[in-house]
Amino acid sequence: MKFGQDFEAALARGEYPTDWVNSAISYKKLKKCIKRVQQELLSLGLDKDTLDALWKRVGSDGSGADGRTTDSYLQYTVEDGEKVSFTPKLTIVVDPRDGSPMDAWLSPDTRRILRRLARSSNPSIDRYQRQDESPDGKPRLPNEYYSGWDTMDKRNGQSLDNEEERPLNTVEVPLTADSEFFQTLRRELACLDDLQQAEYDRLKEEITRLGSELRALRASKSKRSKKEVEVWRKVFELYSDAEVFLSSHEVDAGARDAAHAQKQFQVFNQSLAAQQKKDVLKLGQEANGALSRFLRINVNLLRLIRFQEINRIALSKIMKKFDKRTALHAKTSVARSLTKASPFMVEDLAKATCFTISEEVLNIIPQLNDYLCPICFTISWRPIRLRCGHLFCIRCMVVLQREEKDHCPLCREEVVMEATEKNIDKTMVKFLKDNFKDDVKEKQRQNEIAAGIDQWGAAYEHAQMQKCVVM
Repeated sequence: MKFGQDFEAALARGEYPTDWVNSAISYKKLKKCIKRVQQELLSLGLDKDTLDALWKRVGSDGSGADGRTTDSYLQYTVEDGEKVSFTPKLTIVVDPRDGSPMDAWLSPDTRRILRRLARSSNPSIDRYQRQDESPDGKPRLPNEYYSGWDTMDKRNGQSLDNEEERPLNTVEVPLTADSEFFQTLRRELACLDDLQQAEYDRLKEEITRLGSELRALRASKSKRSKKEVEVWRKVFELYSDAEVFLSSHEVDAGARDAAHAQKQFQVFNQSLAAQQKKDVLKLGQEANGALSRFLRINVNLLRLIRFQEINRIALSKIMKKFDKRTALHAKTSVARSLTKASPFMVEDLAKATCFTISEEVLNIIPQLNDYLCPICFTISWRPIRLRCGHLFCIRCMVVLQREEKDHCPLCREEVVMEATEKNIDKTMVKFLKDNFKDDVKEKQRQNEIAAGIDQWGAAYEHAQMQKCVVM
């Protein structure tokens, strides 16, 4: 199945709202424009083979066929006036004496058409004597052209040593059908930009509203609210572990494409369902409504990313088809400037939205992973803040001092041995107690066991480990 059919089928499935579909790139319409561009070029004698030959001589990087950097014999440019006003032009270098294009591969018909265009754009060409063309279609230049040029080969008009010194003129061929093509494309990209901004604003508004609800929940002192905060903490932990839109793994670090994001979102939903089945995640009616909105935000973002992807592919495909049918090399000379000016094509929507979710929602409920000791990877209970600013749990600091290791494990500064109880971060102690009560209790128990073993040996048993026997 061709891409055009796939593209239309994707838009017609009903996944996207009508205004989205109407804003999508009109792939079929642009294909028809390409046909008109072909016809216009043929009317100028510039068929695909002729243009391919010209480009081969010029080189895609502006260098000649021999690798030297030269003034290009052929250029395709687009002048950008108003926001959607384009005037594509094909510029060809011609001999100023008779208007002949400076290329040996042009057909006689093409040469005659371009010579006529050259003379109409530069009347001074008529001052030179016109020479008959040789059977191979190459012009014979007048004898006075060679005066003072000792290195010129008079048989074919080619300079043997200093070809770059030959006086040259240019002819600009305005392309009407191209104007229609690029004006249509530019208008559609502008519509997609507006659509993306509107949808992002809508998502941001929903995220901000959800964040306000979570702040109110966290500020509440009721037992029910505290339990729901713990539930939300678990939900966000599952969400962070799934890495739905952004991956931190070395293999695929960065933004995920729509297919991989969809897969990771399913992983998150499955984990969430498993926890709810175990009755681990119990939320009230209002909190369940907030969770549904959070899931809907992710679904809408996934849909927008998919829409962005298929339009990016459509743009790439239509520009590739344009170049293939016309040989104008517009994909490199024009499409790059078009896409750079279009936020819809270059902005990473997933990154922007995930940053908003993190700032407005996830950060409201502190996550345990953000407060782990970097040595033992458990909660930094009774955290010691060293002079270098790094934070560790008191138990790990005791071990380091006992082993007389003075270097900070993170920055290697000699600050460990000078640490005392005065280095305990009391503000952090209160924060950890308020937000991670159960984890703090467990860490206290582990510290007491470790201290008992240090004092009494491996046979030490913590009070909570001893069994009560009733006689």
